[in-house]
Amino acid sequence: MKKSCISGRIITSHQQPIHSMSLAYEVMRLFASPQGHLVEIKLTDQMTDTPDSGHEWLWVTNRSVSSLRPSRMEGEIRLGQSFREAHLQLCDQHAELSWLNGDRLTLEARQPLTLPPEQRQLIHNHLS
Repeated sequence: MKKSCISGRIITSHQQPIHSMSLAYEVMRLFASPQGHLVEIKLTDQMTDTPDSGHEWLWVTNRSVSSLRPSRMEGEIRLGQSFREAHLQLCDQHAELSWLNGDRLTLEARQPLTLPPEQRQLIHNHLS
C-alpha cells in the first residue's frame, strides 16, 4: 500500500519529495535565529541537471517568506553567497546573514531539517 503525501511538508534529502500543487521540493540546509529561519531548498521537479539548478534560499519568519535572489554581479564564493537583499557567510555549523540595511543575524544550523508547521505552510503558500 502506497503512503499518501501531505502537500507542503518539508522533507529531508533521505525521503521522497512531496509534490504540492505545482512544485516538489526538499530542504537542503536549515539555519535558525530568534528572528527567523534561513532555508535552502531544491526544487525537485526541475528538468535541468546543473548543480545550482532549482536551488533557492528562503528567509522565513513567523509571518512571511521571502526569496533571496542571487546576485550575479559578485557571484558565488565557496563559503558564502551574495544575494540582492543580503550576504550570507557560512562557517561550519553557523552562518551570518548581513542585510543591506546593516542588520546582521547569527544563525545556527539545525538538524533534523524540519520547521514548525506554521513555517512549512508559509513556504507551501509562497511556492504555490
